[in-house]
Amino acid sequence: MKYLELQGKIKTNVFTFSDLVKYFEGEDDGSLKTQLHRFIKKKLVYQIKRGIYCFDPKTIDQFELASYLYHPSYISLESALHYYGMIPDIPQMVTCVTPVTTKKIRSQFGRYYYSKIKQDLFFGYQSVASSKTHYQIAKKEKALLDFIYIRKIKSLDELRLNLKEINKKILGRYIKSYPGRVAGVLL
Repeated sequence: MKYLELQGKIKTNVFTFSDLVKYFEGEDDGSLKTQLHRFIKKKLVYQIKRGIYCFDPKTIDQFELASYLYHPSYISLESALHYYGMIPDIPQMVTCVTPVTTKKIRSQFGRYYYSKIKQDLFFGYQSVASSKTHYQIAKKEKALLDFIYIRKIKSLDELRLNLKEINKKILGRYIKSYPGRVAGVLL
């Protein structure tokens, strides 16, 4: 594997070792790892975490990286609410939900927090195009419901939420899957 071949086959800034194995089928894992290590030493490729790499650390999209660090997951809670302009506060970390174990990840590119949610509540997200790839983010209504549910919010009075663009039909459809206490907060 040569560097120009790597850049030609990997179209995204962030990639995994599994991507290399897929694109360079004829080469054995050992030689791919050796070549990757050489690229890292020459600062042509940067290691983000074991098995996850990037070409240019200056252009990493934190939301894009969130999906590589821990999956399945989608961006939700404070990060999604801020993305949609529903809360004025800037989150100190990227907040996501996952149907597997709750996890905190720190990297040189930011902090990520993945909150566990029941498998039957793992829905209501969409794919958003990023620079060269995409990431999964909760729809507005789902981010609000996840926030109330996971953060155990009892009242919206003190939260300075902008709910003007919430689609009540979608909210009504999604809320049926949540415990009654979530609907109680919104009424």
